Amino acid sequence: MNRILYCVVLALFVFACKEQKQSAPPRQYVDVAGLDPSIKPGDNFFNYVNGIWYDTARIADDQSGVGSYSFLNIPQKKLLQSILEEVSASENPAGSIEQQVGDFFASGMDTAAINQRGYEPIKPVLASIDAITDLASLMTFVAEEAKVDDNSIISFGISPDDANSSINIAHFGQSGIGLPDRDYYFKTDSSSLGIQSAYRAYIATLFELTGDAPDAAAKKADLVYDIEKQLATSHKTRVERRNVKENYHKMAVAELQKQQPNIGWVALLERLGLDTDSVDIRQPAYFDKLNAMLGTVSINDWKVYLKASSITSYDQILSKPFEDASFDYNKALSGQATEKPRAQVIANVVDRQMGFALGQLYVKRYFGEDAKKRVSELVNNLQKAFENRITQLDWMSDSTKVKAKEKLNAITKKLGYPDIWREYDVQMERGKYFENVIALRKDDYQYQLGKLNKAPYRHEWGPSPSTVTAYYRPSFNEIVFPAGILQYPYFDVNADDAINYGGIGMVIGHELTHAFDDQGAQYDKDGNVKNWWTDEDFEKFRAKTQQVIDRYSSFTVLDSVHIKGAMTVGENTADNGGIAIAYDAFKLTEQGQDTTKIDGFTPDQRFFLSIARIWRVKTREEFLRTYVNTNSHSPAMWRVNGPLMNFTPFYEAFNVQPGDKNYKPVDERIRIW
Repeated sequence: MNRILYCVVLALFVFACKEQKQSAPPRQYVDVAGLDPSIKPGDNFFNYVNGIWYDTARIADDQSGVGSYSFLNIPQKKLLQSILEEVSASENPAGSIEQQVGDFFASGMDTAAINQRGYEPIKPVLASIDAITDLASLMTFVAEEAKVDDNSIISFGISPDDANSSINIAHFGQSGIGLPDRDYYFKTDSSSLGIQSAYRAYIATLFELTGDAPDAAAKKADLVYDIEKQLATSHKTRVERRNVKENYHKMAVAELQKQQPNIGWVALLERLGLDTDSVDIRQPAYFDKLNAMLGTVSINDWKVYLKASSITSYDQILSKPFEDASFDYNKALSGQATEKPRAQVIANVVDRQMGFALGQLYVKRYFGEDAKKRVSELVNNLQKAFENRITQLDWMSDSTKVKAKEKLNAITKKLGYPDIWREYDVQMERGKYFENVIALRKDDYQYQLGKLNKAPYRHEWGPSPSTVTAYYRPSFNEIVFPAGILQYPYFDVNADDAINYGGIGMVIGHELTHAFDDQGAQYDKDGNVKNWWTDEDFEKFRAKTQQVIDRYSSFTVLDSVHIKGAMTVGENTADNGGIAIAYDAFKLTEQGQDTTKIDGFTPDQRFFLSIARIWRVKTREEFLRTYVNTNSHSPAMWRVNGPLMNFTPFYEAFNVQPGDKNYKPVDERIRIW
């Protein structure tokens, strides 16, 4: 099909979609057909709302789950794919956003060219490893590869100083392992052993694909795994990393050079382009271990390790055998049966690496300013409701309440998309997928490097506008809601307040509460790690968060697998606070003070139904096991049932009574915020 005909067909398609949209019936915001009336709301509200849907929903073979939240990104990527397919098929002015993202997408879709090259693009990298003769040349290689996001034994980022949020510094953290978490190296349950085996096989396959015989490849994989396991012994656990103060150690470079001469900090920072006399060492034990191993592990063994690390960094942008090896390993973690269609994969790559270019095209097509205005009103209403809740707290002193309110009202709100769009100093070319990816990695490194020793970029965003997510950033004291999450089931400009306050309202309240969870509470209103509590108030706060830890640790997810209460305490605190704040804000609306039913449900019931709907998710067992071990959020069911068993208005709305499985006596209902 020629390009002119393509455009005509596309125009007719868009017109037809508009006509169809105009004649479509109004959305029914409560999925009555998805409810399971055989389940009592007080026994399992998640299953009551989502039971029929859950039992009939099918997870596509190329996915690890289906539903809302992160899985809403699946249809989002299809929207991005449609944009990219259109612009890549068009003639666009050189240097334009359409040309850049279109040519990048086209280069990734050119599998014939990619497969023909095999692993030729990384042969210079492997040759550089072969040329290593001593620690100095080893660390030179590590530094140079870090500039293209090939992070092996050294990993760092540039962000505000915890003690002085007005300036950016370099933060170095533990690294060096390939499994999802340090604990995977030491677990002996059948699931973890299967993942360990899959990982070893993956590394061995990569060595085979780059020229080693099977026996030699297997031995090298064992060597790599052993080095990683040694490094893993020094890693802090995810729970230990939640303590902000214990993961901040600003040190003089000269002192680091004395303590860890094998790392060679002075030369390393110079090669990395970091002009500074001090850095933050997040986890000092890791760098002590690395320094020791650089002196005990032979150079030849380190070269084997670095080859594995480098190939894994590049395998998904090489020929199909490398992609297949990566996918086979990741199947053990996700349960995903087949690979995603190539167009979806590349759309995701473009979004990840040029998200603020592609995001401009997405916003123009799919995001309305009326949504931004309406959500802004909700944010302001929830902020007021939260302030009122702080006033009414019976466990916090007046002096701490003043500080809490100051922090709450100082929070910056970012909605939809950035005011200033990030630019990419690159030139994308068709037929050069590998080179395009590397060019973007280098560009991102220089972008990050440009922040060092400067004031933070307050206009900066993390995820792209199309991403279905939201976050609170403590060092900026800001909440961010990309355009991607400002859609149904989280938000609809035409929905009643019960639906929107139970949807995006809960998410807004959740992010606001993060400013006061176990980590956020350690930051002041300016983003500095600074104590603004009285000692007595903070001890009361810690006691309450311990209640949350204990409660969630009792929830069983799979057979004997429990939620890790200490790892998820921040998100669980935010879920509990988010529902309470959203409900208070909802009760200030006209509908919130009414009792008129819609679809057979009262406004309060619709509010809670909306909460359960936004966490409607079904995943594969392998994905869920990995999620419980590595994610700071509780699984979807407990993001609904966990907070609601603590919230009295829910009991009243659905007549939850003693004897119901999730019933808790009033004195056992946890309330922090």
